[in-house]
Amino acid sequence: MQGSFLFPATLPSPLAFFPLNLLLLDKRVSSLFLPKDDPRTVHLLGVLKVREGDEIDLAVRNGPKGKGMVSLPGEGAIKLEIRWLEPHPRDLHPVRLILGLARPQTCRKILEQASALGVERMAFFEAEKGEPSYAQSSLWQTHEWMERIDRGIEQSFSSFIPSCTVYSSLEETLASERTARDPRKVALDNYESPEPLSAVGIERGSPVLLALGPERGWSAAERELLRSVNFEFRHLGERVLRLETAAVAALGIVLASYWGEDSESR
Repeated sequence: MQGSFLFPATLPSPLAFFPLNLLLLDKRVSSLFLPKDDPRTVHLLGVLKVREGDEIDLAVRNGPKGKGMVSLPGEGAIKLEIRWLEPHPRDLHPVRLILGLARPQTCRKILEQASALGVERMAFFEAEKGEPSYAQSSLWQTHEWMERIDRGIEQSFSSFIPSCTVYSSLEETLASERTARDPRKVALDNYESPEPLSAVGIERGSPVLLALGPERGWSAAERELLRSVNFEFRHLGERVLRLETAAVAALGIVLASYWGEDSESR
């Protein structure tokens, strides 16, 4: 029996195939010139097929959003005349993510996805069961980690940037996470968790400190350290998940209360 396929009545906009929903800028300007060899120009002309008079969305990092009207001055370049919109509220959630350093490709995915979901902070640490060379990868030794965060923010159509730091140990990480508001502290663990993460019952809008160990899990000393500062251990079920999968699944559970709050305010 042959399978059948359903096709949409019309083809989707080229925007559907573009991973970035707006362009992030370093500062507020009235116009922006993008030369032919700028990667943004390549995307706008080659993928989005923008034309004279089209508008694209953009934003200043940690600032307002705006609309850029496209003009094509020639030689493959683009000029944007920018109209800035009214300031919008900070939309990062009071969720801080602690993660054991993993393979660079895994961390790249987490940086993008956690940023897109709206965490306010990510803290990576060199875990006792981790690979020491991970901290020396080009991801962390160049500006690539910042670029990955930008991708997540652009994808989510936001402008507010989470902070991100790499620490030499879990102890150093926890010492940096002292805040005025006492957060709910939860650590994922496959072996010593009495209940699933979904049973935690996080209060709507309350701050959360969510910790995930490296790919090989927590050491005994790290578990004891987490207990000493009142972390609760929870799990995501019986299946063994990749770290990037566990991070996104856990954030989905934790952030559900914020989404409910957002929907009621609309």
